[in-house]
Amino acid sequence: MPTLIPRAEALRQIEAEGGTPECLMCAIVRREVGATYAIAEDATMLVMLPRYVRRWGHVMVVPKPHVTSFAEVDPALWARANQLAHQAARMVERVMRPRRCYVASTGSSAGELTQTSRHLHVHVIPLYEADDRPSDVFSWAEGIYVGTPEEWEALRASYCAAWDAS
Repeated sequence: MPTLIPRAEALRQIEAEGGTPECLMCAIVRREVGATYAIAEDATMLVMLPRYVRRWGHVMVVPKPHVTSFAEVDPALWARANQLAHQAARMVERVMRPRRCYVASTGSSAGELTQTSRHLHVHVIPLYEADDRPSDVFSWAEGIYVGTPEEWEALRASYCAAWDAS
């Protein structure tokens, strides 16, 4: 079962694994910041399990080109990211059976931070509790879930098995 760790411990682990890259999403795409559990990948997109999450089963869609604003992202690339986020949400619903999923493009407006990036990306987050709210799901104040490599791989495998049917 995944383990809930304090925010400070999560930040320490993230920095120990990958330092403070210029762009966290680009570093993830290049496999420079710890293990990457890819569900789907092609030349322009990475669909993956972020390893520090507020809800177990969280998926992230990352365009591979470095883009930090909607003004600079190619509309076809962003449409593809959203199509993959929709497919990922269907997969999460099929495998995890949450009450619902949040799908959101979030990131830092202040520049690169240890747990976020200006690089555009989309989160697909399963919600399990009736009182789950965005402030709970998008804040690390109450801790972060982490898993063992075996737990991540088991989740990745279950998602991969459901990906094409989603």
